[in-house]
Amino acid sequence: MLGAVQAGSFLRMSTVELITRKTRALPAELQQEALHYVDYLLARQTENTEAREWSRFSAEQLAAQYAPADTLYDED
Repeated sequence: MLGAVQAGSFLRMSTVELITRKTRALPAELQQEALHYVDYLLARQTENTEAREWSRFSAEQLAAQYAPADTLYDED
């Protein structure tokens, strides 16, 4: 269990500093696993950004095909 002084110092650290400190305490194999997980998170972030960009592009292309007065269905 952390003492009050140690717990307080953790509260003042940034997330990056906490990750760095805690990672240094891991054995080399687990540090490698943590690195792989960070790489996975970065790849997932890139995929999500790319998917959002394609979605926005598709919506813009579709919107360009229709005038505001065009209806998509009849109200009969």
